[in-house]
Amino acid sequence: MTAIDDWKKIAEDGLKALKETAQDIAFSVEKQAKAGKKKYLDIAKIQRNIDRLLIEIGEYTFDEVTAGRNIDKDDPYLKERTSAITRMRCEIDEIEEEISTLRHTRPSEHT
Repeated sequence: MTAIDDWKKIAEDGLKALKETAQDIAFSVEKQAKAGKKKYLDIAKIQRNIDRLLIEIGEYTFDEVTAGRNIDKDDPYLKERTSAITRMRCEIDEIEEEISTLRHTRPSEHT
């Protein structure tokens, strides 16, 4: 084999390796983007549930006040909903942490 053939083979092998690496990185970036999008959708869904519970609490409180009844923070109805909201907010924090981790992960580390 001549020197030119050797150089040609080395160049072809290098190009092949470069192409495969680029494909792996592109796939990894796409995978991370899809995961991030799904997580944002999960947050939106949880936030809608929190909003629904806040509306329920507001309606309940309004009804109690207009009926002339005292509102107690230990009311089971209110405690149940505030506990649920607290759990959901923790869930959102966990998802946001996952998103932050995804953002700071290099694509090649994820393949």
